[in-house]
Amino acid sequence: MNITSLMSMGILVIIALSISIGMAKRHVVDRKINTGYKVACGLTIIILVLEMATILVGLSNSKGLVIPNRIFNVLGFSLSPAVPYILMQCNNHKEIKASHSRILAIPLGLNALVCALSYQTGWVFFVNSQNQYTRGNLFLLPTLTSLFYYVLIIKATIQNDNEYENGDRKVITSIMLVPIVATVLQILFRNLILIWSSVALSLLLYYAFLRELQFTYDIQTYVKNRAAFEREMEQCESKHKNAGVFMFDLNNLKETNDVYGHKAGDEMIFDAAKTIKECFIRIGRTYRIGG
Repeated sequence: MNITSLMSMGILVIIALSISIGMAKRHVVDRKINTGYKVACGLTIIILVLEMATILVGLSNSKGLVIPNRIFNVLGFSLSPAVPYILMQCNNHKEIKASHSRILAIPLGLNALVCALSYQTGWVFFVNSQNQYTRGNLFLLPTLTSLFYYVLIIKATIQNDNEYENGDRKVITSIMLVPIVATVLQILFRNLILIWSSVALSLLLYYAFLRELQFTYDIQTYVKNRAAFEREMEQCESKHKNAGVFMFDLNNLKETNDVYGHKAGDEMIFDAAKTIKECFIRIGRTYRIGG
């Protein structure tokens, strides 16, 4: 693939991700997931810009471009695993304890440290005094670190049967497999440049998945709606599964609306749904089936 094609594809991907960030601001399923998605998209845009910058500065043998070339590479390699790390955190935050979260950040920090030291050591990459770029002995470290987080996302998604239905888990797994497959292909065939276009594709597909989820969630409370509940009951009936159903009715809602206003009533509904969801998160799903 020539440089013009690479730059054109990069620009198109950046435009697509920028549009998806703007759309994500308008449509929220879960605030933490939504924020994490926008940050992941923003980081991907930054990495794509850095990648294009390294290509452009690498066209010249000017000694004045050696330092910018090294800085662009340090930043790009350091930030690469941050995208799947953020997706892992925002998508599975209920499954990861704070202590585990700190442990899982260790590979991210070590990768950033090694990449920063590569400015002088050439461990991950090396840019010589003639501005010529070569791969270092630890070139695959950022890639393997990214793959580690993608695998954790898939693992947590498969295990998280309280939050996702079977179909949802299959979709997320397929989306996260896209950059994994692209990375493996790029390692096997060095002339291919697939990783960041595949990451961008997976982010766009993930946004489409989040939008689809909105049809099964109640926008006010961020718990699943009546349609999702009825579908779950149909699945239990068709598969002859036993299920226990707890139903809650919120008292004094009308009085709260009349005395304190509908905003206070909405907050009351949201807090009640949040409390019930947190109580049942390990053993069941929460739905809003009333008004």
